[in-house]
Amino acid sequence: MTKRDPKTTRGISEISAEIMIILLVLVIAAIAYGAFSGALNPLFTKKSVYVAGSAGIATIPQSGGISDDVLTFLPKAGDLFYLTGQTSGATGRQVTLQAISPTGQVLYPDASSLNGTLYGKTLYIYPNNTPSSTQCNYAISTSAPTGALRPMALGTWTVRMIDPAVNVIVGSYTGQVKNGATALPVAGGFLTSGTGMFYDVNCNPITEIVNGALTTSNTGPGNMTVTHFNGASSITIPDSTGLGFTGDMSISMWFNPSEAVPYSSSGSGWQQLIGKGLTNSAGSSSSDENDNYQLFQLGNQLLFEWNDAVTGQHYQAITTTTPVQANQWNYVTATVSGGQLTIYDNGVAQPLVYDNSNVPYSNPVSGPVTVNLENNNNNVNIGEQNAASPGNDFYYNGYIGSTALYNRALTTSEIAANYAGYTA
Repeated sequence: MTKRDPKTTRGISEISAEIMIILLVLVIAAIAYGAFSGALNPLFTKKSVYVAGSAGIATIPQSGGISDDVLTFLPKAGDLFYLTGQTSGATGRQVTLQAISPTGQVLYPDASSLNGTLYGKTLYIYPNNTPSSTQCNYAISTSAPTGALRPMALGTWTVRMIDPAVNVIVGSYTGQVKNGATALPVAGGFLTSGTGMFYDVNCNPITEIVNGALTTSNTGPGNMTVTHFNGASSITIPDSTGLGFTGDMSISMWFNPSEAVPYSSSGSGWQQLIGKGLTNSAGSSSSDENDNYQLFQLGNQLLFEWNDAVTGQHYQAITTTTPVQANQWNYVTATVSGGQLTIYDNGVAQPLVYDNSNVPYSNPVSGPVTVNLENNNNNVNIGEQNAASPGNDFYYNGYIGSTALYNRALTTSEIAANYAGYTA
């Protein structure tokens, strides 16, 4: 049997006691300092709210035989609480609900429609489907959404409850979206006079540089937010990751032109809608332009142009029909899928002709031409072509509403849903 030296045992005990006394003195000193100075953080003494629940998925039938999933959360037990943004029947402790996408995008759904205690009520969390909402606006309701829905991103979504008083996570629950979109827009929203309504894929506001006079209103289809360009105004978005493309992509935009003057070789009828390009001079050779992508209203037609990464040439694709009319709303979508370009007007794919120049019809080529987009470091311009020399600005005159850029091709069903729901 091993015997302990009583001196050694006594020494260890004395050292432990001294350490405990020193720690106690430090704690008492900290409390005393906080009491006299007012510097003691009350969060150290405040209890977090307790809320237990479960997340799930509700599948909502849509037109055309498809369905979209929305996120749900059912509070089951815990302290009395209400959600941040709830304006009716708010009793108990405040809790903030976050919806986190599969890519880590943190969204704060609008809870203003909720009323009273929420225990035992299934909360539906989904993209706000009103025409005046951006892709970053989500809603919470106690009833399942109806009508055309904006699809949620496929994958695992997280419902996270935050106690804002002590800044701690109350609970975290997940649900798997299986009926939705492969990705949200890499950029989108409404073009405004700098009010932060254009967002990147993570819903961070994108800087908009306003050139000239713009006016914004809710006079678009379904009260969509729209901006008026007066023929001498535009918006510039500085180049950033996500705005350039080398593979599949989509431009999705609502516009209502004040004029639709037929194109002539003199240059009349050009109006740029959106583009990531640069015109260097007034010449007609391929070297005169450096375009990742550009979408124009060409009189009463539509035109898409790009610099090709494989051939090194500049190409244009022009609709052979004339779908664009003055003072009428158009929903235009240009998609590139596996090198195949399609331009839709109001959900209808348009026949195209191709030209190997930057002057329409000056060097026709047989189509379809395979599209190999070549990225660049140019800014994105809306309502005006980025031109190095005067006279090639090609200002747009009219309204532009909901606008989005995708790093994939939208499906025909998604395009139809956008058209029916006045979204992009």
